[in-house]
Amino acid sequence: MRNGNGARSGIRWLPLVMLIGLGALWGGNPSFSKALVTSDLSPAAVVFWQTFIAGVLLGAVCLFRGIRIPLTRRAIIYYFVIGLMGIDVAYMTLVFVVGHVPAGYASVVILLSPVLTYLIAVMVRLETVNPMRAIGIMIGFAGAGLLVFPQGSLPSPELLPIALLAFLTPVGYAVANVYSEWGRPEGADNIALATATMFAAAIGAAVVGAVDGTFHPIWAETGQRELILFAYAAATGIAFLLFYKIVSSAGAVYLGQVGYLVTLFGVGWGILFFDESTTIWLWAAVVVVGIGVALVNLGKAKAG
Repeated sequence: MRNGNGARSGIRWLPLVMLIGLGALWGGNPSFSKALVTSDLSPAAVVFWQTFIAGVLLGAVCLFRGIRIPLTRRAIIYYFVIGLMGIDVAYMTLVFVVGHVPAGYASVVILLSPVLTYLIAVMVRLETVNPMRAIGIMIGFAGAGLLVFPQGSLPSPELLPIALLAFLTPVGYAVANVYSEWGRPEGADNIALATATMFAAAIGAAVVGAVDGTFHPIWAETGQRELILFAYAAATGIAFLLFYKIVSSAGAVYLGQVGYLVTLFGVGWGILFFDESTTIWLWAAVVVVGIGVALVNLGKAKAG
């Protein structure tokens, strides 16, 4: 039996494919961040150019397609909540942290975003408690935990304060996940929302850069660092298009499960780009996290 979207009962293929794509893009954030912060760019400089360039690219799409960006009071508040919490707080923290701890650790910490997203959504009554989805979240958490718990992830105990700071990243993601559905301007186009959100985040990062004096004039030189920045910006623009599309079609809590995939892709990109070694725990986590995401997906379908 098929539903209105042409998918078989219990499986929502399009949101799942978009979720995997978003996980792959966001999973690259720790690797992008590590490459840039080790090139002497500050977190504010990285996030400013990442979001400003992404905003320009998305704005060009809006202009070409004649898409209007809403500028109502509700819309502006929406842009800055998502931009400041979901990008500035989350991304600047991530860029800072990966300069001191392994990228794999940061990827695993992001795992907490689905748990926090679910809790916040229940607290604001966007979602009700669903046993299958709750079990899926716990299984997913346990699966990603297999990546670090057997051997640990910090080079030294002195890095614990910075490691704890990393938890601001999933908090920012969770707030953005929930508010992206709860505060969404009615009738707004996804590309328009992504564009305005990028510019709101760029404003926040520019303020931080002006205060700490770390603004980076990208026009002063063009090298590998700047090319990585452009690639990061393009990936960010595409990721936020997927972000809004998933929220509008599947909901905030379903979107929150991207944290599991971000963890796995983050470790995978680390292996590819930084030659990190892998263990049996990684492949065990892949299986367990897959089960968790499947349960959450089926729970969403049954709840609907």
